[in-house]
Amino acid sequence: MVINRILFGYLVVLILFLNLNPVLAWDKEKLNRLEERVSSYKIDKSYKDDPYGLMVVKAALKALKEGSGGIGACLVNATSGEVVEYGRNRQYTDYFRSDLHAEMDLLNRYENRVKKRNKRKKGWNPRDCQELVLVTSVEPCPMCLTRIINAGIKTMLYVVEDKQGGMVSRMEYLPPFWRNFAADRDFRQADCSPELRQIALDLFNFSDRSFAKDRDKQ
Repeated sequence: MVINRILFGYLVVLILFLNLNPVLAWDKEKLNRLEERVSSYKIDKSYKDDPYGLMVVKAALKALKEGSGGIGACLVNATSGEVVEYGRNRQYTDYFRSDLHAEMDLLNRYENRVKKRNKRKKGWNPRDCQELVLVTSVEPCPMCLTRIINAGIKTMLYVVEDKQGGMVSRMEYLPPFWRNFAADRDFRQADCSPELRQIALDLFNFSDRSFAKDRDKQ
């Protein structure tokens, strides 16, 4: 009987905490509002990259709901317009993986599926991705940018800038090898509506580098 009362007391405290804690309640409400904005958004045909921008934003929302960072990405066949692969941030799904940013997850999935073998034949290039365009919801970080370059992606579009951590806008600071390797690439901001860009930014900022903020407080 005493044990049951203690367990009941713990249960009541837990329920009160989950329902009344202002931080948790605010985050849940904020995420619900973001989901409503994504689901109600209508593609603006005056912006040519809006359809793919919305796709990666939806992937970013899914990543957030799984407990990871709010970034999504996809690979598009430039000739057919078909999306050939999706990816999203999975750093905390199901366990911590420091490498699983959205672009890394996307390229892992694509390369694991197509399995380009090293044929050692003259003229054969496993980095031949001329027909592929990578679209991501946020400007790639240094890790992801060098992976994109190394994968052979010639065209990469991002919906919104990452002013604190993005590397595309700072490509002149890449080491000489990577800067020269990327000389023929077309990496730029996607042509998406201001509203969609704001949604992408808000999804990103929902979970924006809390680990770094926590470190600064120590």
